[in-house]
Amino acid sequence: MRKRPLCVALVIVVVILFLWRLLGEENLNGEYKGGKKYLTCQVTEISGQSDQISLTAEDVTEGEIPFCFRVKLYNGSREALFSKIKIGNIISVYGEVVSFSKPGNPGQFNEYQYYSEQKISYRVFVQSLTIKDSGYNKIKQWLHEIRGVFFRQMNRVLPEREAGIMSAMLLGEKCALTEEIKELYQENGIAHILAISGLHISVIGAGLFFLLRRFIMPMRVAAAVTGTVLFLYGELTGFPIATQRAVLMMLCVLGARCLGRRYDLLSALSLSALIQLFLRPGVLFQSGFLLSYGTVLGIALFVEPFTGAGWEKSRVWKAVSGSLGIYLVTLPVLLYSYYEITTYSVFVNIMILPFISLLLILSVAGAGISLFSLFVGRFLFGTVYYILRYYEFVCRMAAHLPFTLIVTGCPAWWQISGYYAGLIGWCVWRKRKKEKKGLWILILAFLLLIMPVTGTGRGKLSITNMDVGQGDCACIRFAGKTILVDGGSTDVEKVAKYRISKFLKYYGIRTIDYIFITHSDSDHTSGIMEMVEEEGHMGLQIGEVILPKIKKTDEAYRQIEKSCAKADIRVRKMGKGGWLYIGALTVRCLHPYDSYDWSEVNDYSLVLELTYGKFRGILTGDLGQEGEELLNKELLNTDYLKVGHHGSESASSEAFLKRLRPVISVISAGEKNRYGHPAEEVVKRLKDTGSKVYCTIDRGAVTVETDGEKTEVKTYK
Repeated sequence: MRKRPLCVALVIVVVILFLWRLLGEENLNGEYKGGKKYLTCQVTEISGQSDQISLTAEDVTEGEIPFCFRVKLYNGSREALFSKIKIGNIISVYGEVVSFSKPGNPGQFNEYQYYSEQKISYRVFVQSLTIKDSGYNKIKQWLHEIRGVFFRQMNRVLPEREAGIMSAMLLGEKCALTEEIKELYQENGIAHILAISGLHISVIGAGLFFLLRRFIMPMRVAAAVTGTVLFLYGELTGFPIATQRAVLMMLCVLGARCLGRRYDLLSALSLSALIQLFLRPGVLFQSGFLLSYGTVLGIALFVEPFTGAGWEKSRVWKAVSGSLGIYLVTLPVLLYSYYEITTYSVFVNIMILPFISLLLILSVAGAGISLFSLFVGRFLFGTVYYILRYYEFVCRMAAHLPFTLIVTGCPAWWQISGYYAGLIGWCVWRKRKKEKKGLWILILAFLLLIMPVTGTGRGKLSITNMDVGQGDCACIRFAGKTILVDGGSTDVEKVAKYRISKFLKYYGIRTIDYIFITHSDSDHTSGIMEMVEEEGHMGLQIGEVILPKIKKTDEAYRQIEKSCAKADIRVRKMGKGGWLYIGALTVRCLHPYDSYDWSEVNDYSLVLELTYGKFRGILTGDLGQEGEELLNKELLNTDYLKVGHHGSESASSEAFLKRLRPVISVISAGEKNRYGHPAEEVVKRLKDTGSKVYCTIDRGAVTVETDGEKTEVKTYK
């Protein structure tokens, strides 16, 4: 390390930044929940194409008063407000200012933190816009227009799906990338090829430098021209983290050549990281930064030191060791971000990486030539098309193999630290040629990393009412079994993908043993149907779905049955008197009875009673006051109540609550919902019974844990 002072400096900076993070974060943003304002700002970046354009603007003021440093602007009007905007314009906008959301559940993406680390304070949905100063940055605007030209050319010479992939790979433009392809690549561990990475920069930089140096100009001039082109290419793509790292490292390569010095990969990697951390310290905590640098570190640790004589010099060995190195170094970051292992990613990468250079060369050449000859451009992109189809074929084949995704849960910091200590230990043993001892260290470190630590305590019952917006979803965990009661939302899109499944995977839950659907309203079922209908069920296994046992059914109820049948998921029907035993936990159905004649869907909601030791809980779905009257004779004092119908006035009557006298009451509702849930009268009635009231709007996910004797409440926010 004495020969690499930059590496030492990087370690010191990283430690300082982690300590700074532990001591507390700066609260960058004030809270705005939809207030409209007139703001003046300067446009610094234009993202997206056609009708998906968004702007980034800086030096934001409200009148003459500074408002914040940076905002993200979206079109909140039907008009093409951003069509004439250029980078550098000073604009005045009127629109709705909204804070980025903080997560309400474990495992949920932290939008607030992500944008705060980019010093972006708010999103603004612009309703009107005026250009106050039409002056603009000619170079940045010219690059943005070139980006648009190439984006349109891609869509002229390739089918829509393949054009979206190549636009992401070459231009950093992901607006046309389909969700299906993005997920397919991510699940197979090759999402890195969709980012402008070191390979892209190496192909462009090394190729250009070779041509200029060999045929046109002296070495130093060629290096200067190459460096300038790479910087402009970075600007054209928006300079994402991986591109910044790759360009900085390529400049180190060129500088070493010009000065006649030896290029040191680890020193260049450390220098580029130090520069990025100096400009934006918060970037250290973004997965993109960690994955980008982890990828290069994996190659450095596993390829360069271990390519000796004989067969180890082969390209196959380099590909295998490089892919394995990337996998091992970045694994903790992937688990911390996504909570699952992509089992075959090493082999998938070995099968696709040999074609990347050809893919990039043909794409760059095809995009340029197509401006002059569409026929030749299409001919070159023909090979690109078949390479991409091959990639998709490999990914789909791997996706159908057993154990493609293994849910592990979110590792704790001590697990990650122990794993990296083991990885370093393995490298030390490997250098000393003591492979057998080192291998045991590596295996133990891997087992330590994937060991589940986020489950419920031994002998404890856990009930979590997730924050799903205007909807309902309760997760019950006991004795290694998982029960979902409902799972839907009317104001959160893809609630299963972004909230429910993330929560389950965060806790290492691979199987949902039972799903109770209280009734067929979409705010209770949309997420469940999302999981049931998706091939692979989002990497989760579903045991059986339990529906209310009723004589007449509605169309949505019948659609649930059809979807479950198509997915080969067992459906059971439960009415009053039905039960489910999981060890010492009893789940008993109190409503509806078989011949119940309902008039509204809410009326036939399943009402479930949980008993474990001295603990008693009630979940009521959307049952109204009429249904509550039928239950009054059977009700006893309860420790936990999932308040009916999101705290609506139509439920939770005074007589019902006086009978139950819940110690803890949890209301699931969405912020600023149009129904006014929870009603003030209901909250007052609950408090009058002596209940402690928790609402997911304010508290996020609410977890009730009990050992059958004592009960405690934990809230996520």
